[in-house]
Amino acid sequence: MKRSLALLVILIAVNLCGFIAMYYVYFPWMEKLDTKEQQESILSDIRFLNFRLSLLDYSYSPQTIAKAEHELNVKIVGRTRDQLGMDPSDFQTLSNNRYGINMARPEGPLAYLLLNDDQTILTVGPYPKVDNSITLRDWFFYLIILSVFNAIAVLIVYRHVNEYLNVAIRAIRELDLTGLRLKPIKSPLTNIAVNTPRVVNHINGLSKQHQQSLYNQRDLMHAVAHEFRGPMARLSFALDLFGQTESESRRKELTTDMDEALEELDDLVKEVLGYSRLKDGRFPLTLENFDLRDISAETIEKVRTIYPEKQFVLYSEPSKSIPLYADCNLIERVMINLIRNAARFSNKRVKVALVQFKNSIEIRVEDDGPGIPPGKRTRVFEPFTRLDFSRNRDSGGAGLGLAIAKGIINRHQGTIWAEDSRELGGAVLTIHMPLKQKSPIIEAEDALKKSSTKKSKTSSAFDKFKKKRRSIDTN
Repeated sequence: MKRSLALLVILIAVNLCGFIAMYYVYFPWMEKLDTKEQQESILSDIRFLNFRLSLLDYSYSPQTIAKAEHELNVKIVGRTRDQLGMDPSDFQTLSNNRYGINMARPEGPLAYLLLNDDQTILTVGPYPKVDNSITLRDWFFYLIILSVFNAIAVLIVYRHVNEYLNVAIRAIRELDLTGLRLKPIKSPLTNIAVNTPRVVNHINGLSKQHQQSLYNQRDLMHAVAHEFRGPMARLSFALDLFGQTESESRRKELTTDMDEALEELDDLVKEVLGYSRLKDGRFPLTLENFDLRDISAETIEKVRTIYPEKQFVLYSEPSKSIPLYADCNLIERVMINLIRNAARFSNKRVKVALVQFKNSIEIRVEDDGPGIPPGKRTRVFEPFTRLDFSRNRDSGGAGLGLAIAKGIINRHQGTIWAEDSRELGGAVLTIHMPLKQKSPIIEAEDALKKSSTKKSKTSSAFDKFKKKRRSIDTN
């Protein structure tokens, strides 16, 4: 508010200065110029009349005066000194110069020409007074004055504002805006106007991501604490019983329970660490070529040992092999999580379908279980999410399997989603990902190729331009 008032005061002061300069400088100056111009014109007339009468030895007739009036377009009258009421000093000056001008007469400027008898004075005039009214020229000059004064004021304000804008631009450049490229604009005002909304939107997005990350971290900590309670309670209970019992067989059972609880805690810690690494993108990919069909078949055999009563079907297109260039260990972990999850919730049947396209692969894991409600198909990929909260860890798992699978697929530039199975009637988890992953070295090489291609195009265009110029110069 204060700066707006200051700017308004500056503009008012500038326009007031322009008015003062117009009234006290321009108008007197223009009046002086107009008076001088009229004086030169009158002197030219009186000199012409003096030359004409000098040829006649300063004797005149009515015909001579009439002809001079016609040529000069002004009235000429012969008068005496007394009739004119001329002061002695003015008459002495007229006698010395023979002609003179009186610009201060009320009726208008009047020119005098003294004849040889030193008594008769020819008066030429009166001429019209100088017009002091404001003309279009004056308004035009006034606009020029205002433009100059306002331009100076705007320049001063602009330079003052630019200092603050440059400070803001330097502060924006020092921000760590990962993922945001600002447009390089020379004008500070345009730079701020164009890039500030982008920076604000980017910061708001980062703030939302940070807030969501805090919420996720809080939920993760609560879920981890909740998951730790079960094995920790069993371990504490077994330790209490171990100190109270003296039976060796009972102590062996309690020792086995404690070992299982510790293994459960160890597995949980490994899963949480693996998930956090995938979430933060700190899990490097070890890319290699392998057959996805063989990996799927081996995974099915491993899960069949846990669920021998379930029927597993593997379908692949093509049926022989599906080559995949990715991280074999991570993809195998995804297949284990999905197939084990499907077997856990299925009634009897689990189907794994692999369909190869030109540059991508689609993996579908279906079961004939109860399915996933539409409102929870997105939440199942969140950590520690279970569809049935009455399940214990043995039947429901830790709730990290699908979250880890999603993190691995995201690292492979793929997508995963859940929907209803039309064939088996349960749930189907679908993965779509590229057949071949790009390593960081390959991506860097591609970027270099693109930049070199652009440079070659630019150089070729420049070479064509030089050849064209040479041909023109030769012709």
